Amino acid sequence: MIDAPNTPVLLVEDNFDLAGNIQDYLEQRGWSVDYVPNGALALHRVTEQTHAAVILDLRLPVIDGLEVCRRLRNSIAPRIPVLMLTAADLLDDRLTGFAAGADDYMVKPFALPELFARLRALLRRSSALPSTSVLRLHDLELNSSTREVYRGDRRLILTRMGYSILQCLLARSPAVVPRQELERHLWADDPPGSDAMRTHIATLRAEVDRGERTALLHTHRGIGYQMAVIDPAHRHE
Repeated sequence: MIDAPNTPVLLVEDNFDLAGNIQDYLEQRGWSVDYVPNGALALHRVTEQTHAAVILDLRLPVIDGLEVCRRLRNSIAPRIPVLMLTAADLLDDRLTGFAAGADDYMVKPFALPELFARLRALLRRSSALPSTSVLRLHDLELNSSTREVYRGDRRLILTRMGYSILQCLLARSPAVVPRQELERHLWADDPPGSDAMRTHIATLRAEVDRGERTALLHTHRGIGYQMAVIDPAHRHE
């Protein structure tokens, strides 16, 4: 298949039937799948070879998915796309997963074609980052070479999805980016629904504008999102 990755996708899932179904589905479409059943083996495998992305179950034996994701982000593989699988569609689970560094999530049971579409969207997005190395707005600075983001002297701690959203909005600032355009940037033609976008924006805003007198991230209801310094009298939030 033309858009199959050149390196394996790491599948971390302790349900052997589900793992087998995912592996068969992806391999039938030309993808290579590296499978492990627990978090400890996943961390070991990532240090041994390169992977294009990780499909990571939230509830795993030995080391759970959240801890695996945190370790990937903190040191082992900070830029690898992570698609997290969860058995419960709870807002707290999603927020916790995104905070740990997951790029996207899927709730079990799910359709394999949707998982395939989400995975392809993650890979496309990770390979299509803007070329400008430093983006600035007011006292906010994003360095795409180091993937560091600062608001004044404060270093921001962002999820991978939050970083992608901020990078897209800053590249277009001060323009308002339509919601549909931002969704295509994040998920191609298969957005997961309005709740996911709202969750990511809320998490990003809490980090970017936390404790600041000047808000930079703005929601234009029914239209889209904007990174800009605007007069409070003209806010649309």
